Amino acid sequence: MIIYTSYVWALSALFGFVSCYVGNQINLSCENGVCSRQADQGPCVVSDDYERLFRWDPVKRGQVRELELEPGKKYKMITLASKPPVFELPDFLSDEESEHIIDLAEMFGLENSLMHTDEFQEQHKKEVKGHAMGAAGLYLSWDKNQDKEITKDEVIHFSRRYKFLYMTPEEVDDMIKKLKIREFDDGRVTVQEFRKLPTAAMDDYMNKLKELSPVHRERNSHQTWLHQGKFASKTMQKLRERIKKLTRLSDRIIRGSEPLQVVKYDKNGHYNVHHDAQPVASHSHLKCCHLNVTKIPACRLCRYVTILYYLNDVEEGGETAFPVADNETFDQQLYIKTMSDDLFNLMEFCHAAKLVVPPKRGKAIMWYNHFVDEETGWLGERDDYTLHGGCGVQRGIKWIANNWITAPDAPLAHIRSNFEIKEEEEEKL
Repeated sequence: MIIYTSYVWALSALFGFVSCYVGNQINLSCENGVCSRQADQGPCVVSDDYERLFRWDPVKRGQVRELELEPGKKYKMITLASKPPVFELPDFLSDEESEHIIDLAEMFGLENSLMHTDEFQEQHKKEVKGHAMGAAGLYLSWDKNQDKEITKDEVIHFSRRYKFLYMTPEEVDDMIKKLKIREFDDGRVTVQEFRKLPTAAMDDYMNKLKELSPVHRERNSHQTWLHQGKFASKTMQKLRERIKKLTRLSDRIIRGSEPLQVVKYDKNGHYNVHHDAQPVASHSHLKCCHLNVTKIPACRLCRYVTILYYLNDVEEGGETAFPVADNETFDQQLYIKTMSDDLFNLMEFCHAAKLVVPPKRGKAIMWYNHFVDEETGWLGERDDYTLHGGCGVQRGIKWIANNWITAPDAPLAHIRSNFEIKEEEEEKL
């Protein structure tokens, strides 16, 4: 029986299958880790020796599964999108678990969130109209209605069209005051006055406003990191086990992933559209960051799965937006160049996205940032459809947490994660 079992396991692994046990009998109706005889009830058992990344099939939008992730307790998993696969898990955290995570984050303290290097965002900034020299120096760039006068409203129009910067009337007044622009004393600038208008200073002011203002910059939030290992609280350890069963990934993958990130967004808090991971092909010379002691940009973000938890109810705003989810086609270069508005700006264009998920305490959403390489079973190329971001908080505050489940591509699959090594070292102390 042992010989037969080993043979069937080897045969099933060879053809991309995993064994499904019904009592003591082996059932080979298991593809990609899911038993077809009970496709909505959960997967087959995958051991740490089975080196292949599991990936849930989204099936179709609205597909509902029930997963028993704890003894006697089932959780719903609802497909929100297929490209990329995005799933909603209502009531994934209890109120007590959500509050515990917030309490831990406040106890450890939060710092201003830093942007990771995202070549897509950097390229987007370069492609934005008006960043090239000269636009601010042309009178016709400012005089929208061509009446030979520039008003404050036309300054707002200029900032939107040529900077993708969405200035308010108050911000325009503040700029005029700080730069001491006398030409606007009567509220408008003539062609003659334009010759003295400090357009270079105005251009520079707008650039800095876009980079530094909490409202206009790419990200406005505070964060901290919480461990989930042996010395973490029971709640944190329990959550890790739940995630292991949800993702059907090995203990080695789960323990080798990043700590839990907790993020707080105050009013106007947001995170404009971005990717959580980086493409493999253009960064193949870099090790995955969880395998490398150095930091970005000397390593590559290899976040296979993102699991985002909503820890509180938000009074207004704070949705998670996926601008191109389930688009039939998507060419990111063309998408950037043809935008008439900055659709990555989620303070302004949250609900222009194809998929918008409202925050609700205890709910989680999960998506795959990468495909699985069909030949190796390890990390494949990034899914460009995973563009997403956090919409602006209009009222109240927003608390979320992120579990980023990391995985390497095949050539580096034998290297242990630094997070796992560090955790084991701490456990020995």
